[in-house]
Amino acid sequence: MSFFLKVVERFVNICRSFWSAIMIDTGGNEVQTDVVKSFEEMPGPKPLPFIGNLWRYFPVVGSYSFERLHRTYQKFYEEFGPIVREKVFGERTLVHVFHPDDMMRVYKADGHMPKRLSHRALEKYRRERPHLYSGPGLFPTNGEEWYNFRQLFQNLLMMNESVEACSNALEDITDEMVDKISVELDENREIDLTPLLFNWALEYLLACGWLNRQTDNPGMNLILNFTRIYILDATFMFIYLLVIALFHVMNRIKICFELGQLKLFSEVVSKYLDEVIEDIEQGKNTDSLVAQMLKIEDASKKDVFTMILDMFMAGIDTTAFTLSFALYNLAKNKTVQQKLREEMNELLPTKNDRFTGAPLRKYKYLKYVVKETLRVNPVAIGTGRILQEDLVLSNYCVPAQTMVILQHQAASLQEQFFPNPLQFDPDRWRRHQVTNLVSCPFGYGHRMCVGMKFAYRELYLALSKMVRNFDISYHYEDIDSINRLINVPDKPLRLRLQQITE
Repeated sequence: MSFFLKVVERFVNICRSFWSAIMIDTGGNEVQTDVVKSFEEMPGPKPLPFIGNLWRYFPVVGSYSFERLHRTYQKFYEEFGPIVREKVFGERTLVHVFHPDDMMRVYKADGHMPKRLSHRALEKYRRERPHLYSGPGLFPTNGEEWYNFRQLFQNLLMMNESVEACSNALEDITDEMVDKISVELDENREIDLTPLLFNWALEYLLACGWLNRQTDNPGMNLILNFTRIYILDATFMFIYLLVIALFHVMNRIKICFELGQLKLFSEVVSKYLDEVIEDIEQGKNTDSLVAQMLKIEDASKKDVFTMILDMFMAGIDTTAFTLSFALYNLAKNKTVQQKLREEMNELLPTKNDRFTGAPLRKYKYLKYVVKETLRVNPVAIGTGRILQEDLVLSNYCVPAQTMVILQHQAASLQEQFFPNPLQFDPDRWRRHQVTNLVSCPFGYGHRMCVGMKFAYRELYLALSKMVRNFDISYHYEDIDSINRLINVPDKPLRLRLQQITE
């Protein structure tokens, strides 16, 4: 009998293996029974020998664009369907995934150490300077190195208490920004807001204790220039990914770093850390985020130094540009703006009322506006992963070590996943509790953005203050995004702001 049971068990296991190879679970309710196809059969643009599909991104001869990658990938979806194989250059092949079921499969296969390829120039720079950095930091690393570094600071940065500790300072900074805007409007009551939003995002990081807020204006300009280096690294990194054999991008990036901006900023951070350490030893300054990080038992000064630079790289441009897109969308959709203002008038009866005076759960429509902004204009086009095991995606076998791009932005603009996708409609988040992963602006799982809660609070507070104080309109050409690895407005954000009377 035991022999018979073993035979049956063996047969069942074989059947499971067989059916797992030819069936795909689509959300738990439906099953596709198509035979799994090979990786080589996956649809996609046809490559040329050696240069692959790189030529398609060249001006005049190509129909794709490096600057408008979100448009390029929308074309992919329309022409080839929910999964696309793109041989970009040499042996480098990307797989673009558009369906949320496939996205979930990729995320579930991540394990607790998701793997990706990014910021290679930054990695090279930091590894060559072990006297300053404990390692390359959050962005370029993978495996145990990434996991151990993130674990040092993850709990502190993702605690609600850490965000709340900075809330009053953020509100003061936002009120200062609103006052400054009122003064700097031109004769048409217009202003290009982008520079002010950059400084506002920087001020918030300083107020959280990442650096001394008393840094003089040249110092603040230095920090802003440092974030430009990050954007430059990201831009060249995408080219590096495609044409590493043709261009010595690493050397070009190194030249950019060696211009001196990063070195000077590093000196500012190092000096600040020494001051905080001295204050801690004297029993002072025990509440700032940096002070709390320095008190973590396993965190060295070099760990904290590396994390501070990562926060400045990730926390200025991304927030400023997202707020830019949010204000633009409100300016173009006056009904939405008015509905948000009505909520603000109820929760903030006077302009001087504090945002923190009402529980965050009451700002319902405000949250929908931010969600919709991040659907239409996310920080990045999507998420990259290097598969750590073979996966079946949309009935195609994708081998381990393949780079997969989860195309969240392009998928979010498809009728299949969001009805009337081009309409800016925050109420869609109230009508339908969207639970799939189509819109996933801060990532998912173990590699989710550690600064997500800080970013949301910044956006909530700034939008509430702007709408409570100004009627916002826009009278120029439509704004789209261009890709610098993160999405950047392709035109100045020149808004007309009419002061609202009490």
